[in-house]
Amino acid sequence: MRIRELTRYLLILLLVFSISGCGIGAKYRIIKKGNGIKIEAPSKTLRVGEKFTYGIEWLGLDVGTATLSVEEITQMNGRKVYHILATANTTPAISKVYKVEDEISTYLDVEGLYPVRFEKKQREGSYRSDEYTDFDQEKGKAIYFSRLNRSKKVFDIPEKVQDPLSCMYYFRLQEADVGGSIFANLNVDEKNYLLETKVHNKGFINIKGVGEWEAFMVEPLPWFQGKIKRKAKATMWFSADEKRIPLLVKTSSIPLVGSVTISLQKIEYKK
Repeated sequence: MRIRELTRYLLILLLVFSISGCGIGAKYRIIKKGNGIKIEAPSKTLRVGEKFTYGIEWLGLDVGTATLSVEEITQMNGRKVYHILATANTTPAISKVYKVEDEISTYLDVEGLYPVRFEKKQREGSYRSDEYTDFDQEKGKAIYFSRLNRSKKVFDIPEKVQDPLSCMYYFRLQEADVGGSIFANLNVDEKNYLLETKVHNKGFINIKGVGEWEAFMVEPLPWFQGKIKRKAKATMWFSADEKRIPLLVKTSSIPLVGSVTISLQKIEYKK
């Protein structure tokens, strides 16, 4: 584990046990009786202007917010791409001890559904990053560049590789059924993985303020050199309709933290 990750977890842990009265209560309920649920065929395209807002919970506390949005269709490195943006921010109370302000973008090729560029701008405590990786999918090469220290790296990538953000949107556009898996090549921190997204079961999810959804649950399994490599176990619930809305993420076994839940709080369509 990186030093900054360990520091982040310890600071949040200390903060949580030093404050009181900040519980937010359960925001969702899962009913695992989904025999009559049909997973519909997905939409063939992403909807420009969609924005999903999420609440991040830990130990019954509201510790942050996150968003996922399809900003626009634009041009990047000579390709027509979706600009997809993810943000994460700590709540004001948590920010007093450890402030997180992250913006992550992927530029997803509209035709090929693979990323042309992956970009990160992060503020996590004293840590800062401002970097991007360009993917030359035809040549099988990626070029990493840091705007802060001007460092540059070139490395190999497999065919139609995805990045940590684009892989979710790639999955949303694929056929899925219980018991099956969807595979994609994935690049994270200059390492290449085979990502297996296994579809486990169906059920109803009731989220406070958002409604009840027919949904299905998947588990991402990153394979590296023939073995599953992950720091924590995660499951994700998606709506079973053609929109494939990410509804809920549950993580467990995170070192020094335990479980974190990210649940949908708001849906917007700007255009």
